[in-house]
Amino acid sequence: MRKRVALLFVVFGVFFAISTGCNGFSEEPPSKVSNANSSKYKIGVEEKSSISEGVAGQLPKTQIKQYPDLITAYFALQVGDIDILAYDENVLTHTFNDSMSGITFIENDVGVPNEFVIAMNKHSSIPDLKGIINRLIDSLNAAGTLTELNEHWNKNSKTNPLISTKESESEQVLRIATSADVPPFSFTSGNQIVGFDIDLAKLLEEKLNVKTKIIKTDRNKLVSALKNHEADLVISAFTVCECLQHEIDNSKPYYIGKTAFAIRNDFGKEATLSKVPKMTYLEPKKPDEIYKLADLSGKFVGVQTGTTLDEQVQQLIKLPRIQYFANIPEMTKALEERSLDGIAVDYSVAESILKHHSEFSILKDRLNKDEFGIAMSKNSPLKASIDSCISVLQKKGEIQKIKDKWSRNKSAVRSIKQDWIGSDTLIVGTEALYAPYEFYQWGEISGIDIDIMYTIGKMLNKNIKFADMNFDVLIPSLVNEKTDLCIAAMSITEERSSLIDFSIPYDKNESVIVVHTPKHSLEVVGDSTGVLSHIFQKIQEWF
Repeated sequence: MRKRVALLFVVFGVFFAISTGCNGFSEEPPSKVSNANSSKYKIGVEEKSSISEGVAGQLPKTQIKQYPDLITAYFALQVGDIDILAYDENVLTHTFNDSMSGITFIENDVGVPNEFVIAMNKHSSIPDLKGIINRLIDSLNAAGTLTELNEHWNKNSKTNPLISTKESESEQVLRIATSADVPPFSFTSGNQIVGFDIDLAKLLEEKLNVKTKIIKTDRNKLVSALKNHEADLVISAFTVCECLQHEIDNSKPYYIGKTAFAIRNDFGKEATLSKVPKMTYLEPKKPDEIYKLADLSGKFVGVQTGTTLDEQVQQLIKLPRIQYFANIPEMTKALEERSLDGIAVDYSVAESILKHHSEFSILKDRLNKDEFGIAMSKNSPLKASIDSCISVLQKKGEIQKIKDKWSRNKSAVRSIKQDWIGSDTLIVGTEALYAPYEFYQWGEISGIDIDIMYTIGKMLNKNIKFADMNFDVLIPSLVNEKTDLCIAAMSITEERSSLIDFSIPYDKNESVIVVHTPKHSLEVVGDSTGVLSHIFQKIQEWF
């Protein structure tokens, strides 16, 4: 109770501070950039960038505030911490194409350079790396290839037919760090990192006959990745900064852009809590103050690679900072260590996680509902019989009994054992890191999906042999006929159905976000939210 009262005082305190103009905007918006050369204006820029140095050189009287990335600077603009945001026009318009009603551009009448380069370690182990890169940029410029890339990605395309997807057979690997948060240069689409910069990396691979490995790196750690020899190159809408000239090398520019200067549409008006994004990097809430999906705006959300949850998170959370993980245990550990603000999982998986983490809770706001199917190759002769088995098991309530067995029992339970000899063997792919659907206990694969598959195997008089593999390898294993079936709480989607077939749905589950917020403030599995928590959340909504 005391915590809630204290938090109410914080809410009212912030409201009073904002309403009294502690963090308001300057009174008059500048009509053009040169008019902002005054100490009364604050301009937000990316730290250690050419724009930062250019603004300081052209507007020496203005106040400059540096931010680690565009999202943070954008929130600073929204809450009144800065009056103007200066960033590459291309990146700015692609990042906020759904939010542009809140931004107005002012005339750029000053010369602020903005050139993107490839950065590299001054002491690279690759001989003449800078010379090699520069010669390649010259040849790509002469051929018009870089112009074509720019035009392609400015059309919001997702893939580039001009770029070969064939992998190099070379044993030499060029490690390329990118932040994947600066569209259209480097960003995530589905489960892949794509963009102008990724295509450029692919061209490096083709022209230099090497393999490239893309390493997703936080934007403020790109330089460290080079200096610590964790990457050979940085290709990530990276600009030349004199402050780094003694630490790293830079190639010739491969892109020359235009700096845009943006202000809020309601410039001059005081910021109010109703207009401020719920979560910002300027005045971040504590991890135990995330109450709903809106509170995760701009925050770090974990998603398992290869799942459909990244699309759901992007649809329902404004500007999420999605972090990809190979499996649920790694993602759960990251939340435990507070390097994530929330993780997106299926509800049954969330229940399983909360059994071992009393400090976690499930947000009451849901993502989407998914239908799980057993996957198989296109036109598989197994489809009709698998569908029939699922229909019978559903009508008899057997699948629900299996779910209850694994979800409601507090003590450990064992999987079904194969006590029959089948006519032949089905190889079934799965990823045993997704409790309670499939996971290891006592050295054997167990869980809901495992019991369902064994039950179907007995009905069809088939031996079942499980092949444990990474989730993103499951579909290729079917396409390449390495497995007969896959069962792994896999959502049925149009994109996946273009490559493989699915059985009829054997289970439905809703996706949720697990956070570090104390349970008494949110939903406790098997319990309802307290009246005081409900009232407190209503008070939050009013403000």
